[in-house]
Parts: sequence; structure tokens; C-alpha cells
Amino acid sequence: MAVHRAAPPPLTPEQATRDLLARMGNGGGFWIAVLVLGLLALAGLVRLYLMVMAGPEPRSKWGYAAAVLAFLLSTAHSAPILAFASRLAKGFWAVPARRAAELFTVSGLVTTPLFIVLINQLPDWPGRWSFWFFPNQLGVYPGAPYFWDSLAIAMLTVLGLAILYVTGLPDFAHARDQKRGFLAGPLSLGWKGTTRQWQVLSTGVILLGAFYLTLFVFVHMYMVTDLGMSLVPGWRSAVIPPYHAVSGLQAGAATTILAAAILRKVGGLERYMPMNVFWGAAKLLLGTSLLFFYFTWSELLLNWYGRLPEEQYVLSLLMFGPFLPLFVLSFLCNFILPWFLLIFNRVRVSINGPTLVAAIVLTGNFIDRVRIYVASWSVAGPVGQHLDAVPALRGPNLADLAIVVGALSAVGVLYLLATKLLPPISIWEYRNSMLLTVEREFIHTEVAVIAKPR
Repeated sequence: MAVHRAAPPPLTPEQATRDLLARMGNGGGFWIAVLVLGLLALAGLVRLYLMVMAGPEPRSKWGYAAAVLAFLLSTAHSAPILAFASRLAKGFWAVPARRAAELFTVSGLVTTPLFIVLINQLPDWPGRWSFWFFPNQLGVYPGAPYFWDSLAIAMLTVLGLAILYVTGLPDFAHARDQKRGFLAGPLSLGWKGTTRQWQVLSTGVILLGAFYLTLFVFVHMYMVTDLGMSLVPGWRSAVIPPYHAVSGLQAGAATTILAAAILRKVGGLERYMPMNVFWGAAKLLLGTSLLFFYFTWSELLLNWYGRLPEEQYVLSLLMFGPFLPLFVLSFLCNFILPWFLLIFNRVRVSINGPTLVAAIVLTGNFIDRVRIYVASWSVAGPVGQHLDAVPALRGPNLADLAIVVGALSAVGVLYLLATKLLPPISIWEYRNSMLLTVEREFIHTEVAVIAKPR
């Protein structure tokens, strides 16, 4: 006989507040996870320091560092956009996952210094094709790409942390009132929840999110052009920058789904992470998977029909040469499998289905970033070089693995430490959704009726 576990009784807003505050950074094995991830991050930092001290040559050794940087920009930096979009569209299904997505803004403390290190390993820049040169091609804009690129990613980090802080103000006040954490009082800035404060917060979050989305697209554009396309002779594409950003949005939705699943399973938040969260995010995952196909096909089609020698070389380098297995795996994980699985209701309208697809998409995104950046840095050289031979695919060595694992671990440890300051679910938004939602009978089932706030 099958045994069905009874659903937990609903909580009042006050009970939910106390429960979520009590869960801040108190999961099983929290400090063990912080210690392990911290040691891995330290090992990656030491390895990166040794590579910098050894000099930029050979340039090919920086390929995997650039790949993991692009992967973090496509996942951790992209996840907060789902929170912004759901707020703008008043998508209440995403309320439990918004804070889980916004906590990834701490990744900027890793990506910004890593980017500054990488951009200073570029070969000589004057005369290299990019969007930074003057129209007469006699030089580049002053400070480009080093200063402006570094400034843009630093601004993206500051905007992300500002969003996390502003949306956390009411929760800091809750923690202050419940005497949870000695930093809650100073960080709450005397928040009292007046009408004026709520109006400023609501407007500020939307404005910050809009600026973040705009800068996110720009950062992806110069990331792939300056650290990828500019290194490959003859690679000039108007498709790759939007492809990079759109595939980043796909990976951001997948990151949010996976984070919600981990918090639900490991963090004991089953009560707060219903199936609607995964169902709603799975729709975005399906849509961005179709966009991934569109931009991939467009890039292939333009070079295929152009048939210029330099375009054939780009195809051989990135798609049909030694990197063909990575291209096939990426296309399989970012389009074929997500599309095939998510068209079925039983997979899409579930928790395990979208979580599995999210893991597949993240795997495909990392493979795709390795394909682009390891290939680009393997041919990085002086301006004006002409290449005929396509280099072999270079597998990761211990140094590459240390940097990749270290960067991912550094983001993980920062994420865990951030949950000591803020609960993984936005308390004030969750309380609002509880007050605006009621279950009503409809034919043979129950549906959620959500009031429209003024």
C-alpha cells in the first residue's frame, strides 16, 4: 500500500517570517560546505596567481579561465534577470525563487577581478578588430578595451549588489525586530515600512533591474567580442553577441531552477517552493532553448553561404574541426534535449523534470563556453596573422581544473555566506503573496485566486 505524506498545514505570515529567519544559514553541514568550497576557491586563486606571475605566454593557457568567466556571466549574473522580469510582469509564481536568484549577484566579487586579470593577458590591441576602434581604423578609443570593459563589469557587480541590498531592506528589518543577527540593525537603515518607503523601494527595484538588464547585454557583447572574436583572424559576426546573451538568459533560468531545487531539498524549503516555481521557469527554459537554435542556425548559415576563406576557417575552428564534439554536445544539451523533454506536460509540469533539464542546460552552456573561448585563445596572436591550420582541442590540465573549480567554489561559498545575512526566500514578498492569494474550488479541483494589487 502506498503511503502518502500529508501536506504540512499552512502558516500564517508571522509564522512564516519566524520560520524563514530561523533557517538563515542553518542547514545541515553548512560550515563544512563553506570550509570545503573555501579551500577549493583558495587553491584556484593560488593557481591563478602563479599563472599571472609566469607571464601571458602561451596565450592558450588562458582558455579555460576565460570559459569559466563566461560561464559565470551566463549563469550567476543572468539569474537575477528572472527575478526582475517576474516583478515587472507581476508573475507571482516566481516569488519564492526571486531571492534565490538575486543572491547570485555576489558572483560579481569573483568575476570582476577574474575579468581584469584576463583582459590584461590579451595580445597587442591596436589594429585588432573590435567595436572599440575609430571609424578610420587608425587607433582605438582611449582606455579601450581595458578601462571601459573593466568599468562595465564592475558597474554590473555594483548594480547587482544594490538590487540584493534594496530588496533585502524589509527582511533586515524583520531580522532586527526578531533579534536575528547583529548586523541586521545597521543594515536595515531604520526601515519602518511606511507608505513612502514602500513606494521608493518598489520604484527603485524596477529601475535598478532595468539598468542591470541593459548593462548585462552590453557586458556579454564585449565579453565575447574582446575575449573571443577579436582573437580569431577573420571572425566578424553580428550574431554571436546576441547569441551569447540569449544563451546566458537560458542558463540563468536553469541556474534559478537548480538553486530552487537544492534549497527545496537540502535547505528544507519544500513548504515554500511549490511546483508552480519550476513549472513557470520551465516555460522560460523552453522558449530560450528555441532562441538558442535560432541564433546557432543564423551563425552557421551566414558563414556557410559566405564561403570566404576566413569564414570557412571560423567554421572549421568552432564547429566542424577538432571542436566538433563540443559543438554537437552543446547543441544537444542546449536545444535538442530541453526542447524534446519540455514539450511533454508530464515533464514540464513537475519538479524533477525542469530540474533535470536545468542540469542538462548548464552542462551544455559550460561546454559551449569551452568551445568558444578555448578555441579563441588557442589561436590568439599578433594582429594581422594569417592562420591555415586549425589547432587541436586542448583538454584541461590540473591548472585549468583548479581555476575552473576554484571560481565555481568561490561563488558557492559567497552564496552560502550571503544566506547568513538574508533568508533564501524574500520574506516581505512571500508575505505579500500570502495576503493576496486564496485557494478556491473550481469544478473538481482547487485553483489559486490572486488579487490584483493597486
